[in-house]
Amino acid sequence: MRKYPFNSIVFCFLFFVSCIGAFAQLNNNPFIKHIDSATNIIDENPKLAKLYLDSIPQPIEKNIEGRLAEYYQLKGIINDDLDEQTLIFKNFMLALKYAKIEENYDVAGMSSLELFYNTHLVKQDSVLAYKYLNEAKKYYALAKNANGLAEVMQMPAYVALNNKNYNKSNAIVLKDLEYYKSIKDDGYYYMYALFMLTTNYTNLGDINNAHKYFNLLKELENDATIPESLHKKHMVTLYSDIADFHFENKALDSLQMYLQKFGALRSAMNEHDTRNYFRLKLDYYDQINDVALKKAFKDSLRNFEALQMNKTLDASIKINEDLIQTETALESEIKKKQIHRYVIILLGVLLLMLSIIVITKYKKIKVAILEYTKSDKEFSFLKSNHEKLKVKVRGLEDYIIEVKKEVKAISTIHNIAEQKEKIKELYKNIHHNASTFLAKEENYLELINDLNIDFFTQMKALHPKLNDSEITICYYLFIGFKNKEIAAFLNSSTRAIESKRYRISKKMEGIDTNATLVEYLNETFKETKTRSI
Repeated sequence: MRKYPFNSIVFCFLFFVSCIGAFAQLNNNPFIKHIDSATNIIDENPKLAKLYLDSIPQPIEKNIEGRLAEYYQLKGIINDDLDEQTLIFKNFMLALKYAKIEENYDVAGMSSLELFYNTHLVKQDSVLAYKYLNEAKKYYALAKNANGLAEVMQMPAYVALNNKNYNKSNAIVLKDLEYYKSIKDDGYYYMYALFMLTTNYTNLGDINNAHKYFNLLKELENDATIPESLHKKHMVTLYSDIADFHFENKALDSLQMYLQKFGALRSAMNEHDTRNYFRLKLDYYDQINDVALKKAFKDSLRNFEALQMNKTLDASIKINEDLIQTETALESEIKKKQIHRYVIILLGVLLLMLSIIVITKYKKIKVAILEYTKSDKEFSFLKSNHEKLKVKVRGLEDYIIEVKKEVKAISTIHNIAEQKEKIKELYKNIHHNASTFLAKEENYLELINDLNIDFFTQMKALHPKLNDSEITICYYLFIGFKNKEIAAFLNSSTRAIESKRYRISKKMEGIDTNATLVEYLNETFKETKTRSI
């Protein structure tokens, strides 16, 4: 299957350069350097690449945030290179998961393709496999990756080959062979097309065509766009297939030659190739009746199987450790969320209590402000009346002085008739001026009005639309004066007072329309009446 393509460079040089860079230019996240270093050497030295990735400490999700898709993709490629079949599917699943989150569509496409391959080959689940193939096509299209889409094109031919429908596979490949050959920036697609053609013709027994396409594939050995290790992996599989063909046809000389070439690429063999190599060797030694070598290869096969079993067990342990670690992290996260929930509830309760306290305090403060405002208004009214009273008292004092002067002057008159006349005139003046001796614009009843603060304060509060003159009329009515008397006090006509009473009744909203104005005043201010003069 397709491996992640990288340019082949002298990896020792890259290793030292990456190490120097890691120490000389440390950034905020030095562990990203390990991903870059693993990427540079993964094709030629997957074990060293694995060491780079394993050196990244836990928690992985935090230490290499934003590069998790690449990390798990590299892990999956290494698993494939090192024949760790149990871990391949897991790591490519994680690569696809984080590629979607990080919107890394190239990695998402490649991981989907690997999952397609492993699901179809290992799990034999074609429905799920094609789901991954469609996802690979979608993500490669989003990434505008033409080469990735070319690989998706090759998968129907691979499926036909895997189902042993070799003629159908050949027809699909040959139709687009020239297109694959035209992709110059990555020779893998042409190599994989030749690989499928060679395999198909070998299984069909057409060894001439098989050799034709096999020789074309060999010529790609020096193609700089194809990693050497990737080329060898495909070569070793074809050596195995052709060796099988010669064994079935009893061509022992050809079998021996291909087994030698097959064995020379032992480092490039995967688990399947290695088992096939041991099987062919045992069959060959059985054919030539070499009991000693057959026994030696049986021992080697036994050791290999034991090694593979250990690998499977190690992988299972690793998966279990990862599951335990995930469960632990999940439990920790759940505990954190519970603590956060409790803190939020506690803060909510405290906020509610604080709100109740603030609202209660606000209401008390509002009442205090209203009481203060009322007291302040009453104080202002008293202060104003006090000033008026001072003026009136001063006027009264001045008037009394004038009266005393008149009395003194009359007392000096010796003529009794004249004196009586003067006394009569003084009486008339006193009677005439009784309503004006305190102030020219007011009479003595207004002094009484000013002293009855409760009545005027309440009237202003209950009926703010009434003016001072109208409230004064109400007060006179409340005291018990008639319209004619009020008219005399106010220097007005009786008709004018009656008209004003009508307007006052209209302005006083909320009073019983069946009650007279006097009845309303007597009922409303009955407590005040006891304090009135």
